[in-house]
Amino acid sequence: MTKKTNYIIYDGECGFCHKTVMMIAKNDKNNHFTFVSSLSEFGADLISKNKIIGLEKTTIILIDNQKIYTKSLAIRNILLKIPSYRIVGYLMFLFPQKISDYVYDFVSKNRKRILKNKPCEIPNSDIQEKFIL
Repeated sequence: MTKKTNYIIYDGECGFCHKTVMMIAKNDKNNHFTFVSSLSEFGADLISKNKIIGLEKTTIILIDNQKIYTKSLAIRNILLKIPSYRIVGYLMFLFPQKISDYVYDFVSKNRKRILKNKPCEIPNSDIQEKFIL
């Protein structure tokens, strides 16, 4: 696998976050992304190097070729790279970022209740290659 500079950093303790990154990983047919838990040593190092403070446990962070996106901008930029979800990414342009971030913050605040006590899927070996543990 070639070295990528597109990292998705997610909350490794959150079932909703896990389900979300699994959906992205399964649909990332062109292998745009590498997935990193905020709890891993590599994730903590990325967060520290990029001076991301206070967001590491509440948001999905996209580091795309040295640019950092958070909240709804991260989601939009991720969706734009996944062919089967690209239209959703384009639809997000219809809403001001302030509104999109408000919706993102609401889901983020309630994410641990959304999939409470639901088991996390164990990824197959092809999907596991997309994760840095």
